[in-house]
Amino acid sequence: MIHLTMRQLLLSALLLAGTPALAEERADQVAARVGDTEIRESDVSFATSFLGDPNPKATPEARKSAVVDALIDLKVVSDAAIKDGLENDETFKRQMAILRQQVLQQAYLSKAAAAAVTEDSLRKVYDERVAAMPKVEEFQVRHILLSDQAGAEAAIKEIAAGKSFEEVAKSVSLDDTSKENGGDLGLLTLEQLPPELGTVVATLKNAEIAAKPVETPFGFHVVKLEERRKREPPAFEVVSAELRRGMEAQAVRKIVTNLKAGVRVEKLVPDVAMPAGSEDGHDHGTQAGE
Repeated sequence: MIHLTMRQLLLSALLLAGTPALAEERADQVAARVGDTEIRESDVSFATSFLGDPNPKATPEARKSAVVDALIDLKVVSDAAIKDGLENDETFKRQMAILRQQVLQQAYLSKAAAAAVTEDSLRKVYDERVAAMPKVEEFQVRHILLSDQAGAEAAIKEIAAGKSFEEVAKSVSLDDTSKENGGDLGLLTLEQLPPELGTVVATLKNAEIAAKPVETPFGFHVVKLEERRKREPPAFEVVSAELRRGMEAQAVRKIVTNLKAGVRVEKLVPDVAMPAGSEDGHDHGTQAGE
């Protein structure tokens, strides 16, 4: 007997009928013909998600060509299987029944989850999470790093005499990472700064320069606080897609649980949970209907 993989069976089922995988795309171009059967671009796109990428280094044209070749082979072999009577094989029928259930499950849960997660419910959860976020204060800090106190004091005097902080930083700072940006360290919390710097920065007002150099294990710093502000939460538009995925996954678990609660289920093999960290979406130890 010929043994086909589940993936091959699904693709074969699509080709057996001799119609495109997506009926609504009848107008798309024909990519190949096998006898009287047309393999269309929509079939190629659909099959690609199952067949995967044959070679990431290949050109898009080469990858597409490989998928079309695979579909041609599937059609030729599946036609031979039908001619040989394998379409009526009981194992084949059971495998196709499982595949049909899988596709129906995905279609049902996708539709139900999308209906459960409305734009209003998504916005509500976002607002709740933003409200629960801890309020974090951030500080935009500039510094000029020198090796000794005398050099740091000289830099402070230059700034007091009229040179800009950024100009002096570019000229004398030993911090190669920040000097080209005028000593800008970006937005940081006090905990992200060396403690000696954090203590001083916390006392400064916006646009204020510390009167004295601050010594840390790295050297002597001339410090300026550009701005302090509350950290803004991520914008709704930035996180909504990920938030929706999480809410839909939660909705799917609830839908499946509710459906199973109304059905008598007998699991006749030991109910063993997956190893820690590999969640399988099932509540082991509690059978539906019990």
